Formats: sequence, C-alpha cells, structure tokens
Amino acid sequence: MRAYEIITEAKKDKPIKSRDPNWRDMEALRKSSAAGSHGDKTKIIPRKQKHKDSVTEATVGREFNHLEDLVFTNPDDGAKRAVQIIKDMEQDSSDVAIKWDGYPTLYWGRDDDGTFRLVGKNNWGREEGKSGSPEELKKFILSRGKGEDWRERFAGEMADLWPIFEKATPADFKGYIYADLLYYPGKPYEGSDGSISFTPNQVTYNVRADSDLGRRIAKSKVAVAAHNTYQYFGDKSGTPISDVKQFNGSSELVVLGQQYVSKAPAVNADNLGNIEKVANKAQGSIAKFFEKRPGLSDLNNIFYTYINQMSRAKKLEDLNVGSFLNWIQNSKVSANKQEKILNIAKEQEQVMKDIFYLVSELMKAKNEVIDELDKAEGDVTSSTGGKPGGEGYVKTKDKVKLVPRDRWTPFKSD
Repeated sequence: MRAYEIITEAKKDKPIKSRDPNWRDMEALRKSSAAGSHGDKTKIIPRKQKHKDSVTEATVGREFNHLEDLVFTNPDDGAKRAVQIIKDMEQDSSDVAIKWDGYPTLYWGRDDDGTFRLVGKNNWGREEGKSGSPEELKKFILSRGKGEDWRERFAGEMADLWPIFEKATPADFKGYIYADLLYYPGKPYEGSDGSISFTPNQVTYNVRADSDLGRRIAKSKVAVAAHNTYQYFGDKSGTPISDVKQFNGSSELVVLGQQYVSKAPAVNADNLGNIEKVANKAQGSIAKFFEKRPGLSDLNNIFYTYINQMSRAKKLEDLNVGSFLNWIQNSKVSANKQEKILNIAKEQEQVMKDIFYLVSELMKAKNEVIDELDKAEGDVTSSTGGKPGGEGYVKTKDKVKLVPRDRWTPFKSD
C-alpha cells in the first residue's frame, strides 16, 4: 500500500487526554503578572491573515528555527544551508551561545519620565498590570487565580525583586528589558565542591566557583538571562540585547547576555555526505513542493506543526510520509486542505520522502554536534534529569537553534 492510500478511512474520534491534576495551579501561575509562560524566546507571533486561503507570504515558525526545520521553513536552499552551518561550526563557533532555560519571565525598565516598572510576560502591554510599585505588583498577582496556596508566597517573592532591579537600572535608561530568571531568593542557587548550581526550570547549570562568573554569582541574590530590549511598555518589536554592562552595576543582580561556547565542536557526523547529496538533488523539487497554491498557502506551516507535535509526543523516529498523512486527518487542517495535500502526496511522494529524510538526518548530525558542545569543559556546564546537556545552543549569526529535541521538550516550571 502506498503511503497516501492510508487516508481512505473516515476520521476517527480523537481520544480524550487525561488532565494533569496540577493544571489549575499551573494555569493560574501562567496568567499571573510576574510568571509568564515558559515558551520559546524566539517565537514570532504572526498577524492574522485576512484571507486565509489566498496566496500570500507568511512567516514560518520563529525568528530562530531548529536547524533541521530549514528544510521547509526556507525551502529554496534550507537543506544545503543547514549542512553548511554544521560544517562551518568546526572552523568558527564564536557565535554559538548557550540557550538558557530560565523561568519565570520578567520585563523591567523605565518609561520616558523615568518611572520604573517590573511586570510579567503575560501582562506585558496591559494597562491593568502596569505596576508602578512592588505593592501594586503583589496586589495584581494576588488578584488573579482562586486563592491558591502558593500565590501569596509567589507574589511576595516577585515584589521583593523590585528594589533589586530598580537599583540596578540606571536612572537615565529609557525602555525595557525582557529576561528570564535563573535564580532568586525564592529559588536560590546552591554551592558545593567548587561549583555553584541553579535549576530555574528543567536544566541544572553548574558554574565553576573560581571563574569570574562564579565569583559574581557568589555575591549576588538574583540572576537573569536577558534576551531583548524594547523602547516602551507594550512594545511588540524587540531588539536582541547586545550589551548588558549597564545593568550589572549592583552586586545583588547578575544580568547575563549571550554566553558563548569556548571551544569549537569536532564535526564527525558520518551522514553529512549523504545529506548533502540528497539536498543537492532534491532542493529544486522541495522548493516547488512548498510553493504557495490557491487554497493552500501554508503547507510549510503545516509541516512545522506536524514535526513540533511529533517532537512533543516523543515520536521523532516516526517522521515519514505515512505518519504525516495519518496525523493530518486528525489535525485541525481543513478538509479542503487535506484533500489538496493528499493529491500532492500522490504526485510527489518521493519529494516528501526526501523532505523527511533530510529533516531526520540533519537532526542526527545536529545531535552529534550538541553532544560535542556538551562535553566541552567551560565555566558553565548543564545537565537535564541528571544527564549531561541542557536546552541546547543558538547559532546567532545564522539565526538557528541547536536543541536536542529527542530529549528536551519545553514545559512550564512549577
């Protein structure tokens, strides 16, 4: 049976998933002013399309996409570009930075009149949460939810951060910084055996106590990983922060910008040659496959959603044409689009096979590079669930992320 023939049966009812017993507390925390959601800091929130099925240009994925996703997010040359990025890292890794797994998210800064503010991600730009004092911040957090046991403690902890951030923010600074907490008095770092460790979310970071960063941490109470700057409260167009020196004038607060790796990885991926051959042969067909069609202008977005959901379900080893067509019949993709995709699959099944081959093999090659980077000795090392490695790395110049999707899936910290 050919792969596209699997969509001949009627759609089956979707099974009802059991709900996490802690979902109420987690949802309440997500909605609170100071918590925010632990999502990807590189996510792009596209504007709604007026005509969903018209042939229009649309942003696919995020500002920083997974390396292997370039196959369909940049179908004109993405596969070949991904191979070259891996090769280049062996020669120059100066722009490869640690991808911090911080939580919760904060925005802080000053208005044009100098007024200092500190808010959470989910209240960014909302007038009712535009806290002007620690008391207002605490009051807002307490006004949300349904009186959960943890809320009073959490509100107090966030309010206690206010004077620390205000003191560290220059009086003449205008604008806001978007960052994630790495440790704070409510969830402090620990020190032992010449190492300082902290676990803001899933990943545990270990910092050499005798390093410059270790000595700074030992004197501090709070640390954040800064991502973007914004011109005003509620601004939607942030700029990656390049210099955090002006916020590190107080010993109580450590503001980290990009933390780059200190050693280039040895690229020993045996499959790179085969990937490159398939990419060179299939790149033109892949570009044509993802061309925008009337009634189906977002095929690469559909692939993006499929692979993300397979990643969260820990089924990345099952990326193939049959799996995709099975998935699509139970997805939110409209019946009209499903029919169009089925027709395309009948005509271009080999192209689809090439796409999934490239995504899967690039993922394997990327994972080997990540393993090399994780093994490198440096001032900062990470582990997840007791195993070496963290959330991964970011190749800043090429705007791609190197995340071990086989072992790391985002979730909200408690």
